Amino acid sequence: MLYKIQSLVFPTEEKHQQSRKLFYKGDHAILDIEQKILTMNRGQRCDFTTYINACSWQKWQKYTNATNVSITIDVDGEIELLFVGYTKDALTVNRQSFERKTIKTNGREKIVFTFPNNDCQMIGFEVTALNETTIYGGYYSVEIKKKDMQDVILSIATTTCKKEEFIKKNVSLISKELLADNDDLSERLYLHVVDNGRTLSKKDINGKHIFLHSNINSGGSGGFARGMMESLHQSPAVTHVLLMDDDVLVLPESIRRTFNLLRLLKPEYRDHFISGAMLYYEDPQRQHEDIGTIEYSGNNCRFVSLKGVLNHSKINDSLENERIMYRHKNAYAAWWYCCIPTKIIKREGLPLPIFIRCDDSEYSLRSKAKFITMNGICIWHMGFATKFNTTFDKYQQYRNMSIAQSASGIIPEANMLSVFYNSFRVEMLRFNYDAAELTIKSLEDYIKGPDFIMNNDGEEITLSKFKLNEKMAPLTDLLDEIDFNVRECFSDSRFKLIDRIILKLTWNGQRFTPKSWEREGVVPISFEWNIQPNKIVLRNKLLAVNPYTYTGAFRIKDKNRFKELMKRYRKVSKYYRKHKEEISAAYRVKFSEMTSEDFWCEYLGIPKYEK
Repeated sequence: MLYKIQSLVFPTEEKHQQSRKLFYKGDHAILDIEQKILTMNRGQRCDFTTYINACSWQKWQKYTNATNVSITIDVDGEIELLFVGYTKDALTVNRQSFERKTIKTNGREKIVFTFPNNDCQMIGFEVTALNETTIYGGYYSVEIKKKDMQDVILSIATTTCKKEEFIKKNVSLISKELLADNDDLSERLYLHVVDNGRTLSKKDINGKHIFLHSNINSGGSGGFARGMMESLHQSPAVTHVLLMDDDVLVLPESIRRTFNLLRLLKPEYRDHFISGAMLYYEDPQRQHEDIGTIEYSGNNCRFVSLKGVLNHSKINDSLENERIMYRHKNAYAAWWYCCIPTKIIKREGLPLPIFIRCDDSEYSLRSKAKFITMNGICIWHMGFATKFNTTFDKYQQYRNMSIAQSASGIIPEANMLSVFYNSFRVEMLRFNYDAAELTIKSLEDYIKGPDFIMNNDGEEITLSKFKLNEKMAPLTDLLDEIDFNVRECFSDSRFKLIDRIILKLTWNGQRFTPKSWEREGVVPISFEWNIQPNKIVLRNKLLAVNPYTYTGAFRIKDKNRFKELMKRYRKVSKYYRKHKEEISAAYRVKFSEMTSEDFWCEYLGIPKYEK
């Protein structure tokens, strides 16, 4: 039987119009946003072999039993069609032309082309208008045996907290584009919106197969736990849960492709997570990540993209993204878009109650997950540089990584005390005393054991830490004139050996410094993770700059604060070293309870579900 696996998509969203090359390249043509049709004038050429509109044929062949892929183009006019495929080897992009056709339609017609057998990573088509031509849409189809299809009921679980503009738009899009149709997907798709902010009503969130759940503010982990539970207990029974952030731009076609992929998966891939890519909302052609990993090196634990930043306006990068990624140590799928089989949730349990940060990475590693990614399955999300939050990136991250390591045994190679110390040391050297205190607090709260996080006061804990977030102000309020390139705040010159020794022995002049050694002037440094030793050494005042928002904050050497925090860090680290094993064992003992449905119902203050 023929089965439609993906449709052509035009950039009808305003943000997508800024990144037209994700949809088609070449001439602009004339896009009717309301009707979703594209009109090309004579001589114009458009290439639809792009990140969104090419077919990832190599992956469809690998993961499913699909055969004989074809393209149907709904068109009115006189055109030349060229059907092509692309593959990338180690260095070279290879293009293959399958067939060229000249067609003059008698009114609106559907042109069908079946691709010959091939192993191309991406296949697609190019259009040249020989006279005025209108393209109404199109789709790729495959042949599949009915016995090779699985029955799929897909639930989307999204958690929101006072981001009404995003969530209302996303619900409206999903309702209009996916649930309103009378087709296979519309009857098998459900949407559970978990409102952690408790600011929404059923008037705001309603429609066919759409449910609103008021929830205490329990962070991402609590919101997604509630979404998982509601999905597992709905009728009809759900086979997969798609976890999705609220503050994202959704492409409904991505959800449709996810559903189609799930239906056609070979048995050996049916336990895989489908991980959607995050593209930058502020730069829509750039991909931040589709699979990440926790990298431990040099006493530092950080989250990195396995594929690096890619620009999907370029065929080279889209092909690079399509490489089959074999299982990588510490790989995870982020919960901005992550589809998980319910059998995995039933086996592995619910998230840890850690409010925010590391819940998604811990879950992937706990589950020993394997992943499927595919071009065009994605969301757009604001980059993290503009959302930098010291409480999240210092306190929550290090505390939660330690809890996850102890509770579920992930990243066993990481020496977490070294990670704490490295973070503390860097912030102290940069006079970022509040961030250093947040690192101490993260260690202090970790050693309190599992009972500390099992109380439902995650919001209160987080809000109390917000007081230590650095207060950034517009650079124009801090300086009469900005006589430096704010983008250069990340740079640093060569580090001299004598400066290295001074920095280490004196803790950048906070233990002792001869007056004659001190260097005058205020230097701009990065607000993020970089230490930039040559810039900071022997200075009394630094200007931390966020070049993305043109804001900054002064950091001033304070020897009394330095002594206070050093004393506090030594005390808590001494306790950690002495009691490390018993603290870790306590988390392991409570792990099953913390990830159970009964625990989460009590934590969230909701009735237990009927078994």
